[in-house]
Amino acid sequence: MKIDRFRSAWGIAPGPNMDHWAQWFPVLKAQGYSTYRDSKFWLTCGVEVDIHPLDPSRDFPRLRELCDQTDLELGLMIHSSWFQYLGPRPAGTKADDHLRNYRSLLESIQQLKPSTMNFQSGDQRDLWDVEESIKFYKGTIHIDSELGISGRVYHETHRNRSLFTPYATRRILEAVPELRITADFSHWMVGCERVLDISEGDKVMMDAIVPHVYHIHARIGTTQASQCPEPTNPVFREEKECFERIWKNVIRARVKDGTTRRIVFVPEYGPFPYHPIGSAKTHSEVADEEGKRLQVLFDGYAASSANA
Repeated sequence: MKIDRFRSAWGIAPGPNMDHWAQWFPVLKAQGYSTYRDSKFWLTCGVEVDIHPLDPSRDFPRLRELCDQTDLELGLMIHSSWFQYLGPRPAGTKADDHLRNYRSLLESIQQLKPSTMNFQSGDQRDLWDVEESIKFYKGTIHIDSELGISGRVYHETHRNRSLFTPYATRRILEAVPELRITADFSHWMVGCERVLDISEGDKVMMDAIVPHVYHIHARIGTTQASQCPEPTNPVFREEKECFERIWKNVIRARVKDGTTRRIVFVPEYGPFPYHPIGSAKTHSEVADEEGKRLQVLFDGYAASSANA
């Protein structure tokens, strides 16, 4: 099992003609995010970017060029509606509206040749009931098949979206078992206001969800915030250990079932208001440090699972 690390571009603007990214991507390469070889196989790393600030005709070719020049694989962050969460939340959208966006966006991004496609998709229960979400996700499975990308799209466990709680997510996965998800469980921990694998009921719930995880947004959250400013500080020990237990179970599940040869993880730490004012380190410093720490940890999980 390969464990590959992508760096989120969240909080780092591309700049005119992507000039900022043109300077930053070589820095990522120097930090070890680009493709390199160890004693066993090629380890591939990359960058995950939000497509919605970009102009497809102008920026997509330039982005692909920059990745090719720096040996970075490309992961994409995509929204099925309410792009970038700008302006008022759209009212009255239904599954069919999101599915039209979903198809159109997937068709437009294929020119980028993405390695991963991560969707923040659907709407949460104040707009949709679970049945509407199930209708939407069943529709995404059909579209993926028609476009020839089945199994390559992951749907994120994110607030404001259909997978906003573990309870709704479990019901959706029971109805759409082929759905593959991105684990960003920091949203669930703050939403539920508790560590997620302590009680027996929560353990059963997480055990049902973990087999569907194929992409990891490896951000440690707390019971009161979706981003921990100092993940290795002892004050956050309980949360840190919870996330590491769950991530270990994800990697074990993928090694055991053999449905994929790789897992991509993104240490997705973002700027204010996710990152608290006055923090000892910037969000970028935390992301880079956590990326290196978790690479070693996750590689160890994969190796021990393969030998078990």
